[in-house]
Amino acid sequence: MIYGASPTRTHPMDAYAGPSATYPLGTDNLGRDILARLLHAGVLSIPAGLLAVGLGAVAGSLLGIASGFIGRMFDTVVMRVVDVLLSFPTLLTAIVVVAILGPSVTSAVLAVSIAALPSYARVMRGSVLPLRSAAFIQAARVSNTSLPRMLRVHVLPNVADVLVVLLVIGMGNGIVVLSALSFLGIGVQPPEADWGVMLTEGVRAIYTAPVAALAPALMLMLTVLGINFVGEGLGAALRVDVSSRRTR
Repeated sequence: MIYGASPTRTHPMDAYAGPSATYPLGTDNLGRDILARLLHAGVLSIPAGLLAVGLGAVAGSLLGIASGFIGRMFDTVVMRVVDVLLSFPTLLTAIVVVAILGPSVTSAVLAVSIAALPSYARVMRGSVLPLRSAAFIQAARVSNTSLPRMLRVHVLPNVADVLVVLLVIGMGNGIVVLSALSFLGIGVQPPEADWGVMLTEGVRAIYTAPVAALAPALMLMLTVLGINFVGEGLGAALRVDVSSRRTR
């Protein structure tokens, strides 16, 4: 419950009511408070987007780092699989995963994670390749440092700044994909509030009650724009060229 209004409580007699003191942004087709649903959707969408991208980033980064550092046949096999996955649009990959697992918030989060994984694997592999011939890596090998310790102590700290920037920027894309899945009816399920669900419900009355569709669309746009600005600023501060490393 947010600011005293429930995002799921219906008031059929107040359906599509205009903005007022009772309903600051009006109501939707079932008389639910749009502002309450808008804020509640943010509480769900932002953490879900961060979790989804975080899982994909961790798994993809570990795979990419191992692939770039180990090389040889392992690198070849992993990168060919990554190339195949990258040939499909992120949303299409996510739709296929949700179709297999069934529509739910958990399935949508896993779908976005799997869809994001190959991009992080490719980027992190490219970041690791120049380190293989670095003097401190050669010294670690001469001193018989184990591979796990070499990756943890010598490799990961040198690519952490790239990973952090890409993770922040990728979070915006994760929120968009999650909302797109909900918009298509295979992500968050009604009556749970989500920007994608709100858009689906709002476009049905775009001419008679435009706020119902414009409010979630604007909130989604501003959220992703703000995240991208933070990512760009973080990239500038850490001197990471995000324009050439941005994930798909």
